[in-house]
Amino acid sequence: MVRILDKAAVQPRRRFNLANSYIIRRSPARSLLARITLRIPINSQPNRVDLVATVGVRGVTGIAQILFRIFRDGKEIFNTQQGIESVGSEQNYAVTFQAEDRNVITGAHVYTVTAENLTANTRANVVGPVSFSGLAVKTRT
Repeated sequence: MVRILDKAAVQPRRRFNLANSYIIRRSPARSLLARITLRIPINSQPNRVDLVATVGVRGVTGIAQILFRIFRDGKEIFNTQQGIESVGSEQNYAVTFQAEDRNVITGAHVYTVTAENLTANTRANVVGPVSFSGLAVKTRT
């Protein structure tokens, strides 16, 4: 049995749209994709925050390696990497990933999801949709 502490969701891009795409920045720079705030009340230990992100990406040149990261209050808590192919192959991807943050301290916490391109001489764009959600729950253990 769990008790819901807080929930938040944002959908800065609701659909695939080539005309409104933007380049994923080359590492070490990052492209901010979405941000949510979750509040953990007093006496809410133990707890966990379940986070889910979906990002629509299009390969433009080469095979880009995109590093997606999730941060809590500016500190990285999760990352995953996805190869994005371009012309002559699959070009459009909906990348979905899930992370769990355990025993978060009391207070308001800002979670952000970012993307960065690790591969030189390649290009990938965010084309949508983009969504990011979080659910904070009090757990038994």
